[in-house]
Amino acid sequence: MEKSVSTTPVAKNILLYGIGGVLSQAAGLITLPLIVRKLSTAEYGAIELITATTGYFALLIGLNTISGLYRYYYEADENEKAQRSLVSTTFLFVMLCALIVALMSVFLSPVFAMSLFADSAMTPHIQLAFIALIPVSIYIYAMGLMRLQNRALAYILISVTVALVYMGSVILLIGIRQIGIPGFFYSQILANTTGILLVFVISRRLFSLTFSKNWFVKVARYSFPLVPGTILAWSLSANNRIILNASTNPVQVAYYGLANKAAIVITLMTQAFCYAWEPTMYALLKQTEKIRRILPQVLSIYMFGCLSLSIMMMTTAREIFLILAPPEYLAGISLLGMIQLRWVFTMGVYVIDPGTAKTGKTWWVTIVLAAAVLVNLTANTILTPRLGLTGAVLSELIGYGAAMVGRWLISDRLFPVNWHRGYFVSTVALYLLFATVQTRIIMSNNIPAGISFLIRLISALIFITLSWFLMDRTSRQTILSEIHSFSAKVFQKRSR
Repeated sequence: MEKSVSTTPVAKNILLYGIGGVLSQAAGLITLPLIVRKLSTAEYGAIELITATTGYFALLIGLNTISGLYRYYYEADENEKAQRSLVSTTFLFVMLCALIVALMSVFLSPVFAMSLFADSAMTPHIQLAFIALIPVSIYIYAMGLMRLQNRALAYILISVTVALVYMGSVILLIGIRQIGIPGFFYSQILANTTGILLVFVISRRLFSLTFSKNWFVKVARYSFPLVPGTILAWSLSANNRIILNASTNPVQVAYYGLANKAAIVITLMTQAFCYAWEPTMYALLKQTEKIRRILPQVLSIYMFGCLSLSIMMMTTAREIFLILAPPEYLAGISLLGMIQLRWVFTMGVYVIDPGTAKTGKTWWVTIVLAAAVLVNLTANTILTPRLGLTGAVLSELIGYGAAMVGRWLISDRLFPVNWHRGYFVSTVALYLLFATVQTRIIMSNNIPAGISFLIRLISALIFITLSWFLMDRTSRQTILSEIHSFSAKVFQKRSR
């Protein structure tokens, strides 16, 4: 029998890195009820808006060289000196970029304060947000290095530590000392700096003060063409908050932000998948026929898993909102179905676009994302002033959908794969139908709570059943094989 997806470490890594992702994101989720209750809705909206705006500059820290590090790390895996040179060169460049962004923030913070809030008193908050970008961005690079080394246990332990430091900082600074918006950014600085130091200690064999011109040129040639695309990808999300604020006020941005936080489970699942799959994909790029055979299964399983989880999340959407925040935030509950699909599209590109990675023609990512941003801006201009919150989220979904479809088409021209497109289209259509029904049930005031929950649960189970039987037989067998393998291992451990 030919090897399939089950022979790759993807399933195991999704579980391990998923745990790390859950621990990292759990800190934000656990502290969210405290933050939204200690800060006013306008203050929480201001944090969302500042994060969206300064996030553009986070993308300049390192200029996406983590992609180049992923691309060439495995080429140097038999030469420790070459690996050390590659890693050190990348991180020294990241540090240089961080210094430049810190200096830029001094001049840009007053400008943003007046442009976003028409209030110079917000300048120190924006300046602090810029400073927080540095440890946050470097931490992302550092944890990427842990994944490249396949050090899942260390990854989880560092995630636990960072989560604990963040939660403790939020409780102290926002909950006890009540210092408001600055407490949020100070907590980010403390937690992410701790994580960086731990990674440097654990991976110290890979660091030196050497800078290789040859490695830098190779990494830069691969990574720099992706920078505009990365900025454009951030725009797909940030534009909506900025335009929503311009059309309404920071309070509406706060509702938008909480709706995104409520989608935490699907966010974690798609990110965990991405963390596990991306290094695996790069490792398989040289095995042309194998990756062509595996990719259609990976996409089908990804869609089934993500959309099944998304529809189950809709079943408890109202209860989740009320746990996370005061009732006034329920205004964003109707957005959850669209936001979850947006995350499925966001991370789905890591499956459907092996073409640009294999051929190195990464400029196509920029071209496609530029078109997607144009679609997003057009939709925002038309929909957000008329529909408010719903228009902003719908525009975001349209933009990400356009980005995924565009990259899929380009990748297929560069590296053709026999995808199960029919399954992709049918599951997305079914999800939109069932999510719309569930949203209407949630928002209805005429259905008793118990009956409402039961109807939502039944509709979710119907969706999952239909999605399962629409899937190709090979992908179903792969899922069953993974479940059987996992169960057997658990049973063996219990019997010892």
